[in-house]
Amino acid sequence: MQPDNLPLYIDTQTAANLLGISRSSLEKYRHFHDRKGPPFVVFGRGAIRYHTPSLLEWAEGRTVRFGAGAA
Repeated sequence: MQPDNLPLYIDTQTAANLLGISRSSLEKYRHFHDRKGPPFVVFGRGAIRYHTPSLLEWAEGRTVRFGAGAA
């Protein structure tokens, strides 16, 4: 799935597919108010959406790098 083709806000299943993790993982982050989870938006009465740029930024922040120049 290419991020360029995605809408600005995506649902939980689309976010899970984009990240390559299960939908239940995202639901657990939300349910347990885990601050390590990705940011999400609540529209109306519980319509959960993920802001695509923020979701990709969250994933980038979890990248582990080894070798020269790694912090």
